Amino acid sequence: MKVVCMIPARLGSKRVVNKNIMPLGGQPLVTHIIRTAKESGCFHEVYLNSEANKLGRIALMQGALHYKRPKELASDYATNDDFTLEFLENIDCDYVVQLLTTSPFVTEQEIREFTSYLIDNELDTLISVKDSQIECLYEGEAINFDKLKPTPPSQELVPIKAYACALMGWKKDTFIKNMKKHGCAYHGGEGKTDYFTIKGFSEIDIDTYEDLELARAVWSYTNGN
Repeated sequence: MKVVCMIPARLGSKRVVNKNIMPLGGQPLVTHIIRTAKESGCFHEVYLNSEANKLGRIALMQGALHYKRPKELASDYATNDDFTLEFLENIDCDYVVQLLTTSPFVTEQEIREFTSYLIDNELDTLISVKDSQIECLYEGEAINFDKLKPTPPSQELVPIKAYACALMGWKKDTFIKNMKKHGCAYHGGEGKTDYFTIKGFSEIDIDTYEDLELARAVWSYTNGN
């Protein structure tokens, strides 16, 4: 059973310019998840999937491999489905676990537990999620509470799960099959899909400058600075 890690990264980020090389803890953002992936001991190979040689050189310095993504798959219009399919069609593996540079606080233990759960349960897709144990609405309608009843303590509310996307796992053959048949595979499509809950700082996803400042504050807090 061959399991590889794919870390997608491109230089053309829009909301935070050059996001993947912005400093966090004195190092480019991209380095943190590469190190965690390597140190988890889960993967035969760790690949940085990027069109940019600049990012590829950073990956190589961290002991990872650079998978050179075609430039057209680094555009604003290329989807996760698109570049994952191209990667899987060219990489020998049975499973791929995707980690994100924008989730730098995912832990080695979470990666090990996630990967074991994916393999041990013979899943086709495993998606990381986070729980929101608070009153939630969808299109103005209550989801996990009754507007005509007294508000219960929050710990009694049914948690609502939202995608965290920090960790995603797919069985190669099923992913390719879903792409060929449905044109998408990210959410699971046909096959056995399950969800893996992450908590705490691991939920942080850097998409805005405010997220980046939050991550820097957490880094200082967790590293005693």
